[in-house]
Amino acid sequence: MKKLQTTLDKITTLISAILCAAMMVILFANVVLRLIPGIGGFKWYMESSQYLNVWSMLIACIGINAMGTNLRVEVVDSILGKTPLGKKIVVIIRDVFIILFYVMVTYGGYQLCTRAKQAVSTMPQFTMGQVYTIFPIAGVLCILSAVLNLVVELTTKPEGGESK
Repeated sequence: MKKLQTTLDKITTLISAILCAAMMVILFANVVLRLIPGIGGFKWYMESSQYLNVWSMLIACIGINAMGTNLRVEVVDSILGKTPLGKKIVVIIRDVFIILFYVMVTYGGYQLCTRAKQAVSTMPQFTMGQVYTIFPIAGVLCILSAVLNLVVELTTKPEGGESK
């Protein structure tokens, strides 16, 4: 399971980095093309960079959830995390709330992409519903990665130095 966590983190980091690089290339190319008379750049550069940014961040969330490296409330960790049982309780509470959050993201994203049939995107041949499909897809993958982290955290034995 730990190997699956690490592999998932590496794959999502790579995909996210590629999307960020594509965004940078599009923005840079557009700046250069605007300086050439008669070309003027891409009409869709801003919208594509926004979409690539959102896709990149949501895909990165999958790896973050898989590794359990998301933000934490340090007060709760310091109070409850002093014992192995307390650490497990903190993990359960944290991951349950993360899963509930991504259930809402998935449901809301599904509602959004099924209702957005209009073609107001300036990018050729894309409807907004197609652009919004990242929300339910990333939501489901984030739920699965949070469940993976929860299973790994609950099945991992505490380190040898802790015997309270």
